[in-house]
Amino acid sequence: MQYVEAKKGQSGIVYASTRKEAEQVYRQLRKQDTNTVLYHGGLTELERTEAQEAFVHDEADVMVATNAFGMGINKSNVRFVIHANLPGTIEAYYQEAGRAGRDGEESECVLLYQAQDIQTQRFFIEQSNGELEKKRK
Repeated sequence: MQYVEAKKGQSGIVYASTRKEAEQVYRQLRKQDTNTVLYHGGLTELERTEAQEAFVHDEADVMVATNAFGMGINKSNVRFVIHANLPGTIEAYYQEAGRAGRDGEESECVLLYQAQDIQTQRFFIEQSNGELEKKRK
């Protein structure tokens, strides 16, 4: 919350592993009077579209989202990407972190994590439909 406050007025994305976590972060940022929108798979298509449009057109500074957000987003002025939880894979981290600084300007990526994040990712792996060997890895 302090980091986002220090970057007030700049464009950024905060990724969370779960809808619940995204909603908690969103509420906290709104309490700080941060111009923030929310995006996750539990929202209606209209809600997701409105949030995405507000962020892409600089009507909102911060997008709080699960990994459901980001594919096909062409926004060059993202100054920071924060992962509030451990991402599921290094590839996911790399892709999401790569959304910062596409205009060549200085940008930052921050990774926050806690021990519980490992349990969350294990749960996602166990619930996935992937091959057993891939799940094991």
